[in-house]
Amino acid sequence: MLICALVTGCGSGGEEKAVAAKPRPTVTVTATVTATPALLASQVESTVADATGAAKQHGYRVAAHDASEKDASPADDWTVCFEKYGRDSVDFGAVASGAPCPKADGRPIPWPSMPGLVGRTYAGAATAVGKVTDGDVSVKASYKDEDVDGDHDDWKVCFQSPGAGTQVVGDRDVTLWLTEDGCPSAKGTYKDKTNDPNYTPPVAAGSGDSSGSSGSSGGSSSGGAGTTCEIVSNAGNCYNAGQFCRNADVGSSTHAGNGRLIFCRDEGSRNRWNY
Repeated sequence: MLICALVTGCGSGGEEKAVAAKPRPTVTVTATVTATPALLASQVESTVADATGAAKQHGYRVAAHDASEKDASPADDWTVCFEKYGRDSVDFGAVASGAPCPKADGRPIPWPSMPGLVGRTYAGAATAVGKVTDGDVSVKASYKDEDVDGDHDDWKVCFQSPGAGTQVVGDRDVTLWLTEDGCPSAKGTYKDKTNDPNYTPPVAAGSGDSSGSSGSSGGSSSGGAGTTCEIVSNAGNCYNAGQFCRNADVGSSTHAGNGRLIFCRDEGSRNRWNY
């Protein structure tokens, strides 16, 4: 009986105890935990390249898209306008360098309009231009016989290009036509009409051609009172700028009826007296 107890436990009760003592299999459970990236400061107004670099350093997956209504691929120098974060990702909405941000992601770019500059001083116009573009501002004289040199801050703007209301895309250059006094009706006119090479002064009373007068090529006085004309017409009158001159007088000069010096020049089909 003792042997039975040592070997088998002597009955069914011993078998149950042996089964209960047998070790059970171990179950291992592995949990995957995704780490949240470190907090990233706003990248709005940064370039896409800088924003991407900063986001990746903080553990984010990065995407970038055109923030306007178009579908262009952002370049590294584009400016970030919007940013949308996921748990471990960020999507930057950007516009081309120098472009203003839309009012909302996916809206058109609100390019500014050129202000009206005519009538302002140059100083005031230049300030207004600087608010809509970083392009160059060049100046020209409104009159052909007026030079824009030195200090012209107080000169008046007579004409502008581009015109008022024109959409200013990018750093557009601007041209202003100035005058020190009153504006002309059009660009390229003369402030002093007598400076126009084609100006013909009105004929003074009594200075018309006299039939039977003989021409002369030197030393005659035939203009108005006090006018000395070295070369006169075949009718004996002083020449004026814009009138035809003889082939023999090409290269010569004389004083016109208004006292100004004029020159006979070969202008192709006909020769003319001009200043």
